[in-house]
Amino acid sequence: MKNIHKIVFAILGFALMNSSCEKWLEEENFTRISSDVIYSDENGLAVGLGGLYNLQRAYERVSDATGLTQNNLWVYCADDLGSTRTFNDAQIYKANMTAINFPRGKWSQGYQLIDRASALISAAPGISFSNEANRNKLIAEAKVIRAMTYFKLWQLFDNILIDTIPTSVENAFDPVEYKPATKEAVLNLIKFDLDFAIANLPYTAQPGQVNQGLARHLRAQVASWQGDWATMAAQCEDIITKGGFSLQAVDKVFAQEVNHKESIYAYQYDEILGGSDNLVGGSQHIMSAVFTARYYEMPGGHMIEDNNWGGNSFAWTTPNFYLKRLMGWNEATGLCDDKRFAAYFYPDTVIGNKPGSPYYGLKLPKSAYPDNYRQYHWSVRKYQDFSKPNGRAGSFKDIIAVRYAETLLMAAEANWRLTNNPADPKALLYINLVRKRAGVPDFTTIDQQTILDESARELNFEGGRWFLLKRMGVLIDQVNKYHTFGSAKTNEAPFPMQAHMVRWPIPQDQIDLMAPNFPQNPGY
Repeated sequence: MKNIHKIVFAILGFALMNSSCEKWLEEENFTRISSDVIYSDENGLAVGLGGLYNLQRAYERVSDATGLTQNNLWVYCADDLGSTRTFNDAQIYKANMTAINFPRGKWSQGYQLIDRASALISAAPGISFSNEANRNKLIAEAKVIRAMTYFKLWQLFDNILIDTIPTSVENAFDPVEYKPATKEAVLNLIKFDLDFAIANLPYTAQPGQVNQGLARHLRAQVASWQGDWATMAAQCEDIITKGGFSLQAVDKVFAQEVNHKESIYAYQYDEILGGSDNLVGGSQHIMSAVFTARYYEMPGGHMIEDNNWGGNSFAWTTPNFYLKRLMGWNEATGLCDDKRFAAYFYPDTVIGNKPGSPYYGLKLPKSAYPDNYRQYHWSVRKYQDFSKPNGRAGSFKDIIAVRYAETLLMAAEANWRLTNNPADPKALLYINLVRKRAGVPDFTTIDQQTILDESARELNFEGGRWFLLKRMGVLIDQVNKYHTFGSAKTNEAPFPMQAHMVRWPIPQDQIDLMAPNFPQNPGY
């Protein structure tokens, strides 16, 4: 992209793979392949597509490296369900959320990802392919990744730049007039890309590979932002009836293997083939560590680092008590009928795991439970990794990006809004499929609050809640009521989110490059 980035002369390259570990990116390392090779034939474009998947995984993951870490943590942590203890504290609605201090990775690396997707999309029509279907499939995969990235940028910043002309040696220094694209223009481009993908992708794909289910799911989300409930309902319906996806048992959804029938799209990691973003296995992420208390630091010396209790952890953000109440938790008994309470979260009652402790295998005494959120707090176990070594926070466990349960909840919303009937049978059918799996009673009516609450129970800390609240116009109200900061009950408190924070600040150095026609977002 010839706008705000350095010239991109080469791309991370890995060809497609289908190895015994069921990853589909090729093991062979092509990071030093030149752009002339990548854009010369069908095999070269396949290498470029593999590199595009690597860039996307790095763009969306939460790692222990610099760059995108805080931006991505913000997406997962800054909604109404979290209690933020440290690290990201300054960025979430606080003093550092400025055009100069707020991390810039999501903007700058998003446009790098778009640029490389556009390069593949532009090159493919002029290259000989073994058959037209292969050409269209490659273009479709690149278009979905471009659409996902534009959609994320637009939801975060509102005012963004559209440029689908890839950067080349010839055009890198061409003059450009920078102007924010209209909402209509952005969403039309995204829809155009996704409609092409829907027509040219199968539902069946290798783990980690873009498929028609992902394209339709995204298309339904775009329709929701436009209030096009008929399209939203139709796209979800196609996934439900033709996609081959299904809900898994609640304790299997986030088990060690997440490439199952409920997973529509998952980012793939492999420790043997990884170690950095330039390698096929990727760089380790810290999703489990972020959301898990350091139980091994609890007083009394009854706990050791153990992956059954999250292993090495950070406890930067943990679930708040608003979510706990939504789950139906009984404060007096500590029990909850919702199966997700036990499957998606660590238990309140900690069992000693240090050999030789008098409480080994037993419930810890009351004296072991401190009012210190770093050491003890209700914690998320969706990213629990039993394969990582004790003592290491980083994980190579695959991460589900989009799953079928969300499609069902979107279908419920679309059908309710389409008929404006709180007892709409299709809407109730779809939302109650999710509730039946959780072992809780069916709803008999549905409205926006019903959808928001069930989404909180099912999809918490999966990276989509903030965008749902923004779309429904309740983000500020929900965050100001329920998101908290603090390290203990004695200092836990909400921090007011200001109205302009429904969109992120555009990095000031990018505004300077695009001056004078590209304004900073209001309030910054």
